[in-house]
This record gives sequence, structure tokens and C-alpha cells, in this order.
Amino acid sequence: MEIRQLRYFVAVAEIGHFGRAAESLHIVQPAVSKQIAALERELGLMLFDRSRRQIRLTADGEAFLPHARRALRGIDRAEKAAAELATGGAGILRVGSARGLGRRLEDILAVFRGTHPNVTVELTTTSSVPGKLAAVAAGDLDAAFVSVPPRTPGVAVHHLWDEPLLVTVPTRRAATAADLTTLADLPLARAPREEDPGTFDLITRACLAAGFTPRPGPTLTYAQDVLAGPVAAGDCWALLPSGALRADSAAVSFVVPTPPIHVSTALAVPHPTRRALVAGLLTAAKAASLPGGHP
Repeated sequence: MEIRQLRYFVAVAEIGHFGRAAESLHIVQPAVSKQIAALERELGLMLFDRSRRQIRLTADGEAFLPHARRALRGIDRAEKAAAELATGGAGILRVGSARGLGRRLEDILAVFRGTHPNVTVELTTTSSVPGKLAAVAAGDLDAAFVSVPPRTPGVAVHHLWDEPLLVTVPTRRAATAADLTTLADLPLARAPREEDPGTFDLITRACLAAGFTPRPGPTLTYAQDVLAGPVAAGDCWALLPSGALRADSAAVSFVVPTPPIHVSTALAVPHPTRRALVAGLLTAAKAASLPGGHP
């Protein structure tokens, strides 16, 4: 099986016509037909129904198509990696980010770009910690910033910093909010456990240690929306990282709980790490995370 055979097959499958597929590939139609016929003989499958004016995939062709696409994506990644090695550090670094990193992420990327000026960093922001870890393990992300990450096969986790969580409450309840017990009657807004199980469980433990089980409240997606809406209205409270908050509402107050609660942030990378660029990002992240490493 040859790479070009897979490329020709996918092109014809997506375009639905041998001639137009050949034009898109900048080759002649007989070459496309010949190579796909050779692929069918090697596989022992009929991939296309040629009995109609417009060709269609057979059932076997439909089943084989996602495998061909996945193989080509892997080949494309290998070619990009080889190009990076040949050019000595240029390339693309795919990084999973998260809301609320703010200035810390800016500082990390500034340090990284200072040592890797020819590298393009592609950021993908998502709140799902398990999703980012799975993407790192599968090779779809080169690294990801995650909070309180669970152990994941094929992924190494490097601790970067601990961030204090602040109790965010309606201002009228700020005077006593350091004691979480006083909030037992108020629903708690937070992200679903499947998005960030480590932080969810950390907050649950803090509430249980204060003597109560938190009442379910609104789903936390964008912190500022929840603060400006249900928290300001007095309908709920939340525990949020200090770096993700803006003190721009007289109706909401931020209080340090007693005892303090900290959430850890780490950089997840493939294990073993084979790309020098990933090691460079980790070095930059650790340097920017040191005391005094960011303004």
C-alpha cells in the first residue's frame, strides 16, 4: 500500500469523480484510476461503485475511508516533524490552553518565543481537562495547561504553580464568607465534574471539611457571566482562581477562605517527550513560574 494510493482514494471519495479528483491532484485521470485499482486488488475490496454516472463509495469503501484519513494525518504529522528537524527548530507547537491563565500564559509564551523565534504556537482553549490530556496522549496536542490533573497513561505532568481560590459572594455576605460554613445555605456555582474533576473534588473536600455538602448551583462556564448574573443577584457563590477574576462590580466581593485553598496548574506533555520544542516550552513555563518570574 502506497501513500499516493491513499491520497488518491481519499480525493476521489471526497470529490465523487475520478476526473475532477485528478485535476485537484494535478495528475492525469488514468493514473488515479490505475492506482486505486491497484489499492483495491491489494486490499481485496471494491472501494467504489462504478456502475453509475457518478461514482459512489461501496460499504467497504465507507468503512475504509476514516482509516485512510487517519493514516494520512499521521503521515502529515511525521512530515512536519521531519521538516522541523531539518530546519533546526522551526515549526508549529500545538498547545492546549485554559480560560483564566491570563498574564501567566503571556509571560510563558514571551520566554518561549525569545528562545524559539521561528516557532508558531497554536493555542486551543478548552475547559475540559480530561479532553486535553487525551489529546496530548494521542499526539493531537504537543502540550496542555491543566489544573489538578489525574494520572493519564502516556502523559507526564509537570507542576508549575499553585493559585489561591477566592470565595466569590454577594457583597452583603462578604463579612462572614471566609468561613465556608456560613455559605451552606447558598447554591454553589461550578463547572461540571467531567470538565475538571480535580478542581471539582478539591472544592467538594473543602466544603465537607467545613461541615456541609455544597448545594448544586448554576453551571460555571464563563466566570464573569456568573459573577455579573447569579452571584451579584445573591443566588449563589463560587470558588474561583484569583488570576481569573476582575474586581469590577460593587455587588460581588472576593474573600480569602479560612483555611486557604489552592489549586495547582501543571503542563502536561507526552511521555516520553520526543520533540525538542516541547522541552523548550516546559523550560519556559518553569522559568516564568518561578517567584518573580512574571510581573
